[in-house]
Amino acid sequence: MDNDNPSARSDQSADGSPDTGTGPRPGGVDHLNAIQRVGGGRVADLAVAEIERYIQDNGLVAGHRLPPERVFIEQLGISRSSVREALRVLATTGRIEVRHGDGTYVAEPPTSPRDHATRLFDASEEHALRNLVETRLGIELAAATAAALRATDDDFDVLDRLLDDYEQALRRDPAFAWEPLTFELAIIEATGNTWLYEVELQLREAWLSLSSGLRSSVARHHEWLAEHRAILASLRSRNVAQVQRMVIGHVSLERFEEDLANRHASDPPTPS
Repeated sequence: MDNDNPSARSDQSADGSPDTGTGPRPGGVDHLNAIQRVGGGRVADLAVAEIERYIQDNGLVAGHRLPPERVFIEQLGISRSSVREALRVLATTGRIEVRHGDGTYVAEPPTSPRDHATRLFDASEEHALRNLVETRLGIELAAATAAALRATDDDFDVLDRLLDDYEQALRRDPAFAWEPLTFELAIIEATGNTWLYEVELQLREAWLSLSSGLRSSVARHHEWLAEHRAILASLRSRNVAQVQRMVIGHVSLERFEEDLANRHASDPPTPS
């Protein structure tokens, strides 16, 4: 970090450590890396990883205060909206605590982020998947309706490029699997509804908490890509009723029940 940067200096104690408000703390913001957009990765997702790494590298624990947003903006070289999105992700998963008027602190979650998300669901993985799909339907119907009404053409162009990235990746590798719910989260981001966004993030964490075998048994990436294209076309047309039909068809409760039934049929018999 440039030691002549006054905005960075104001957030450190005399020994160069981040000002946590509780005495000297290890490390400074010089461990942060400038983020470049690579491989189609979302900037906010990369920012989450960098802020996590900052916390770990500096040995910060519950109660330690993080630098203000402007420090992350300068050091990571990204926009305020990307930093705020990354901080929302970390707050939602219980990694940090935002105290309005005071600052952002490392939290002490009782469990890991994925355990936190999984608590929303039944202990049985199959029930968890069923609960997840049913919850997704309500969230994504609301989000798609809002996006059809107020998202901009630029927002739709972002979604289009995201789907192009998916399509190219699937052409290179038919077994390619993208990060779950990335397209849906991008739709919600276009609406500006942070409540819907946070719930959808928890649904993604719950999906990732399921066993890889269960996830792969319901993976239909080529089919989902075609459905994403249809949803985006409906969004561009501002046809709310059609958008809702497309979302209901995509988040199909019947299809997931069929996938689960097929998975049971393919399971080897349990030894008696």
